Amino acid sequence: MTTLAAAGVLLGTSAAPALAQPADLTPEAMARHLAEVGTWRFWTRDMGENGPVCTEVWRFDADGAATFESGEERVTKRWRTAESDGDRWLYTTAITTNGKPDCMGSTSDPAEFPREETGFVVLFFNNGNAVLCDPPGTIEGPDGKPARVWTDEGCWGRLAPLKQG
Repeated sequence: MTTLAAAGVLLGTSAAPALAQPADLTPEAMARHLAEVGTWRFWTRDMGENGPVCTEVWRFDADGAATFESGEERVTKRWRTAESDGDRWLYTTAITTNGKPDCMGSTSDPAEFPREETGFVVLFFNNGNAVLCDPPGTIEGPDGKPARVWTDEGCWGRLAPLKQG
């Protein structure tokens, strides 16, 4: 892979930054991993005085059911994984909410559920953590061929196994 890392940009010809996404991480393997770990901590890349502006607990079941806990809000979801252009995607559909405030203080009207499916790219690193990103852009690379560009701004959250006990 040819890469140039500078100023928060990673330019490469492969689908993921160096040291990320083990080659054998198929969408099926990613789904198994999410369900086997089960409980994950999500946090935003945006930081406040005391750390991330928002942290959540995401639980994934092997049957495709999930619960996301954000502040007082509890959202039940369906989830699935897929691959597109070499990227690993996580898609979720919010089914119900309890309507209480999330970690940012916002509330959702339970009458507006279920919602449409949304998705994002998941980049796992060798340490088991992941970053959650919008798909990379494509530009003309130094060799005149299309090159994918991952930007720091395009990644908006992190996911890590939540230790139980």
